[in-house]
Amino acid sequence: MDYMLLVDTAVLAGEIMLESGAETYRVEDTISHFLKKANLKHAHVFVITTGIIATLSDPAIEAITVVRRINRRSTNLNKIFRANEVSRKFYEDEIGLQEAFHKLKEIREEEVYSPLAKNIGIVFTSAFFTLLLGGSVLDCVVSALGGGILAVGLFFGRKIGFQGFLLDGLNSCIVVSSMIFLTRILPVVLNRDLIIIGGIMPMVPGVAITNAIRDTLQGDYVSGSARVMEACMEAAAIAFGACVGMAFFRGTI
Repeated sequence: MDYMLLVDTAVLAGEIMLESGAETYRVEDTISHFLKKANLKHAHVFVITTGIIATLSDPAIEAITVVRRINRRSTNLNKIFRANEVSRKFYEDEIGLQEAFHKLKEIREEEVYSPLAKNIGIVFTSAFFTLLLGGSVLDCVVSALGGGILAVGLFFGRKIGFQGFLLDGLNSCIVVSSMIFLTRILPVVLNRDLIIIGGIMPMVPGVAITNAIRDTLQGDYVSGSARVMEACMEAAAIAFGACVGMAFFRGTI
C-alpha cells in the first residue's frame, strides 16, 4: 500500500469536513477510519479547528506525518456527509485508495450551490425570520431588501479580502443603517426591530455555537473553547456593527 497517499487521502477528507463545519471528533473519526487500513503499529490523528496532524509509524517503515492548516470555514452538510461516506466505503473495501482520493478531490472542488442561489437563500432567510418573529408581510419585504444588501456586502467584502470580525461588523453596520433609513422614508408603519433582526440573522453563528457545545461534550476542550471564542467574536462583531449603524441615526431612532 502507498502509505503516503493513504495519509494524504485521510487528511484531505478531514480538510473537507473541517472546512465545511464538521465537529472535530467527527473529523478525527473519519481520518482514523482511513489510517486503520494501513494495519501499522501506530496511527494517530489530532484535530483542532485550525489544523490537522496525522501520523503513521511502524518499525517496518519510516514515520509519515502530515500537518495541514485550515484557513477557511463555512457550513456545508452535504460535503461532510459525502466525505464521511467515502471513508466508510474505503474502510469496508467497497472502493480503492486511488478512487477514494479522486472522489475526495471532486468533492472539494465541487460547488453545490451557485453564488446566485446562495444570495437568494440569504434574502429569503432574512424575510422568513422576520415573519417567524411576528412581522407583517410588509416587514418581510423590507427585511428581504436587507438580506439583498447583506448578500451584496458579503460578496464585495470577500472580493476585497475582508474576513472575520471586520467583514461581519461592516456588513452588520450597513444592513442596520439601511433598514433604519428605509423604515423612515417608506410611507407605511413598519416594525423596525423585527426588520433589523431579520436582516442580520443570516450572519448569526448558530452552527459554531452548536459545534462548540458538541465538541466540549465529547471532551475536545481545546476545539470547544476555540469554537466558543469564534462564535463570541462573530456575535460581538455583529453587535458592534449594529450599534455603529444605529449611532448614525441616534437622533432619529
